[in-house]
Order: sequence, then structure tokens, then C-alpha cells
Amino acid sequence: MKGMILAAGLGTRMQPMTNIMPKALVKVNGRTLLELAIQKLLKADIDEIVVNVHHFADQICHYLNENNFGVKIHISDEREVLLGSGGALKHAQPFLDGDEPFFVYNVDVISNIDLLAMQYLYQNSFALAVLAVRKRDTERYLCFDDAHHLQGWKNIKSGELKGEDGHEYAFSGIQLLHPELLHRMPEGKFSIIDFYLEIAKTGTILAYDHSDGDWLDVGTPERLKKAINTKL
Repeated sequence: MKGMILAAGLGTRMQPMTNIMPKALVKVNGRTLLELAIQKLLKADIDEIVVNVHHFADQICHYLNENNFGVKIHISDEREVLLGSGGALKHAQPFLDGDEPFFVYNVDVISNIDLLAMQYLYQNSFALAVLAVRKRDTERYLCFDDAHHLQGWKNIKSGELKGEDGHEYAFSGIQLLHPELLHRMPEGKFSIIDFYLEIAKTGTILAYDHSDGDWLDVGTPERLKKAINTKL
């Protein structure tokens, strides 16, 4: 089974640290965020990983060349243009295509989420994608119906609503996709959430609620300090 780590972001919220290094190589308790993400995927029996790169791409490539994680790792190069959360997957299609679903994991996420349980939910549904979500305070929510099917997105601060309102959950930056979706994706830069909202009109995008577990978005210096004290 394959997995992809989204590691190309500019890391602007982590400045000035990310003025000299990519967010993926920021360390938590002596281990880089990239290593933590790789190890998390390995626990879900992933045997092939794709890492997309843009910001300080050479540093990430060098790091992966110098460290053997016991798994085949491909580089999806976005040095010319940053393709966003959706375009990154389409660009990596040559590495991800196949018959099996694949995980996508944000590099700045640390969690004790059970990826095998998430995979079990996918296998016992007709979903085209399963999105890890949880109950937490945020400005932007995904909206699901009573069957946990995606039906909308809303911005609490601006009042914007796309699709239909429903049960509000925050996206955790972890997802499991059917490879068929790669063939439905447009070329170029686009948002994966907007894509899911379109797909949800005719197909099933399912929620995996892991509100009972631990999760951290290590995207700011303040959250990084919090992560240092965590056991995740």
C-alpha cells in the first residue's frame, strides 16, 4: 500500500525558523516532522511513500538520501510551482496510481490516530475517500449528514457556506483515497476540499471521527512548543 506526505508548503506560520529550512525538517523531541510522518505511515503497513517538495526542496532530498527508513521513497518535485492540496496529488499520480487506496498525510500533523481502523472503515464502505476529522474549534468546518457523508464546507468567521450545512467537524489533514479519484482530478493547482465537495454530489466522501484520540497541528512556534511536551 502507498502513502503520500505533503511536505511542500512554505511554512509561513513557522517563520523565522522556516526562513532557513523546510517545515518538514523542523524537529520535535529530536526527530523531524518528516520522520514522524514516515514512521506513522509505516505502522499502517505502507511499503512505498511519495514526498512532495518545493520550499527548500534540496534539503529534504538530501535528508532522505542520508537517512534510510527501510521503505521506498519517491520525490514529487514541485519546485517550479506549488500546486496546492489537490494539485499535489494529481502531480504525484505516476507514483500513486494503481489498484489500492493510498493515504495522504500532512507533514505538520502529529497524532495517535489509528490508520488501520481508518483503512478498515474504507474497506467496509463504498466511499471514494475517507477523511480523518474531529471535534475541535476552528474557523473552517466540513459538514456531514447523519451517515457521515460529506455535504458541505463552511467558514464560521466569514459566514461562507459551500454545499449544505450539517454536522460540523474539523479536517485533520489525514485522508485515504481511492486511486480512481486521481483520474478525475484536473491538472494544475487546486484545493482538495473543493474537489471533494464536487465529488460528493454523486459519490461518497466519508468521515472518520477520531475525536477521542490526540492530535496536534505543529504549524506555528507556539504549537511546536506544545508538541515538545507531548508523548505522540
